[in-house]
Amino acid sequence: MNSGNFNTEIKRCEELIASKSFKKADEAISNAIQINSDSPYGWFLKAKVCLGLFDYKKALMASKKAVYLNPKREYVEFKENIENFMNLDVDDLKTDYPNKMDNMAVFTINKNIKLLSKRKLNPIVYNRILDDIKKDIAKNTDDEEEIYLKVKRLTESFIDLEFLADSNNDTSRRVAGAYGFKRAVIDSSLSKTLQIAAMIHELSHHLLFEIFKNTIMHVFQSQNTDTIEAFAWYGLTTNVYWLLMNEYCAHTVECHYMKLKNYESFNNILKVNENLDEDKVKKAVELGNCLAMDIIYMLDKFFTPELVYEIKMQFLSDRVILLKKGCEFESEVELGSEEKFSMINSVLKETLINIKINFSYGELNQFKKIFADCRG
Repeated sequence: MNSGNFNTEIKRCEELIASKSFKKADEAISNAIQINSDSPYGWFLKAKVCLGLFDYKKALMASKKAVYLNPKREYVEFKENIENFMNLDVDDLKTDYPNKMDNMAVFTINKNIKLLSKRKLNPIVYNRILDDIKKDIAKNTDDEEEIYLKVKRLTESFIDLEFLADSNNDTSRRVAGAYGFKRAVIDSSLSKTLQIAAMIHELSHHLLFEIFKNTIMHVFQSQNTDTIEAFAWYGLTTNVYWLLMNEYCAHTVECHYMKLKNYESFNNILKVNENLDEDKVKKAVELGNCLAMDIIYMLDKFFTPELVYEIKMQFLSDRVILLKKGCEFESEVELGSEEKFSMINSVLKETLINIKINFSYGELNQFKKIFADCRG
């Protein structure tokens, strides 16, 4: 056995799986297994590649071989997940489709993955999604109310807010706000100006989530369910490039209304994720910028020029001094509708494939349970 060639093919296979090039990955892992057919990890990778190619029988055979050679927990659980998936009786779940998609495993059957290609967004559908969300954005009706309370009221019409004082004395590491599962926490020890910025930022995360949730509902022609919300959340937070898109989008909306440059949390994600593909980061930023413009379109119903001026006055009143924290990938690219819809489709398709390859149903079901608890 030539261990050098074996390790080279294994590494090549891993890289090809990461880039979703499953046919080439299959060639690499076949070469590796030909060199060393007694490697359990080789057969484990073979199973992953077969899942990417939607060949479940070969995936199961390869996973059984991996377990036979080494019955470690990771291989056993992977094999059992494939068996459970293959035993899924889709006919028993037809009542859930197409009107109420609420079974996580059904999402990743071939029929539904193909739907992403067949039932793409178009300008009419997408504009309807934006306008439906926009209807829930109440106009400001109280001219006497201070701007802080106006923004708080707007944000609370979409998500639950909690205000907590951050006891961290290191201001460079202080987080102004955090969003997750239709809830946001805001640092109440900050000035009202910075709290306003944080509320706009976290609300933008939620509105992006709403866009993706409604897109998924369109693709699968389904009512909203905890499963759909879990899928949307998984797609926006578990892939580093889509997480960057998510963060860039929220920062761009915040900067638009606050009239400042602050991409701090976006930059922090870049710092802790080295060796990212620069072209993929740029594409994520372009999509994030484009979606930010859509969110601004919706929020302009509330943030009239008069309210933006009130924010400026609050800024001056608080005497806030901020260092500009720009972004080296900052983009003003305006994508055409077709390119935007194609990229949104790529987010969803890549999410489905990642779920299938990694069998992330446990994590998704945890998300589903949290959304169910939020629903009460």
